[in-house]
This record gives sequence, structure tokens and C-alpha cells, in this order.
Amino acid sequence: MIRDRYIMGLISGFCGGLVGAAINLVADLIFKTRILRYIDFSGVFVFGHFPRGIGETIFSILTFFGFAATLGVVFIYFVSLSKPYLLLKAIHFALGIWFISYAITILFKVPELAYVTLAASFSNLLAAVAYGLVMGLVLLRLLRGGSPSRSE
Repeated sequence: MIRDRYIMGLISGFCGGLVGAAINLVADLIFKTRILRYIDFSGVFVFGHFPRGIGETIFSILTFFGFAATLGVVFIYFVSLSKPYLLLKAIHFALGIWFISYAITILFKVPELAYVTLAASFSNLLAAVAYGLVMGLVLLRLLRGGSPSRSE
């Protein structure tokens, strides 16, 4: 049973990041266009350009997962962990991060991220909702001590 807030945030954020990245990749396959994925954001922030080659792509994925896990820690320390509305809080937090990420790229005029298509925005919005939902669900599970309970 994990009771450390930091570890719970790290685990829940990482799990949310896994699902968010998966949603991005599936949307990329469905739309059949190169959409702006979370790993692209990560690549631009780390390398100054989109990931090139397998090495940079893997490193971008790992840095994104690290960022997602860190956001889980931020969430757990800044949001009340009362169970009512925890999922709503997690989704709302994730949508705020989604919006702020886009705002930062515009404010700092990051050329690689200057033009975003509707498909990319929508894909990232869905991935943010999935990130928040999974982060909240994992966090609820960790708060219950890892065992399912019918009373909650």
C-alpha cells in the first residue's frame, strides 16, 4: 500500500502519460497525417526541432513520460484529494495543461509549433482528457490501497 503523495503522483501521472501518448499515436494513424503529438512537443523543447531518427524519438518519449509523471506530482500536491469529484479535478487539470502548453508555444513564438491543425488540436485535447481520466482513476486506486471497493 502506497501512502507517499509524491510516489502516488508520479505513478498516476506516468500511467496517464502512457494512455495520452497512446491516444496521440492512434489518432495519428486514424487521421493518416502527421499530427502534432506530445512527443513532438517534447522533441522541440529538448532538441529545438522535431525528433529525428529512432534515438531522438525514444528520448522524446522518455522525456514526455517524465513530464507526465511530474505533472502527476504537481496535481497531487495542489489539488485536494477528497474523493468526490477527483476525476473531474484530474480532467480539468489536464485540460489546463493542454491549453497552457499551446499558449506557451504561441507566447514564445516557437516556430516548429506555430501552426497547429484542427486534427492535431483535437487529438491532443482527447489525449489530455484521457491523461486526466487515467491519472484520476489510478490515483483513486492508490488512495484505496490498491484493492477494489464497492462502497466508493
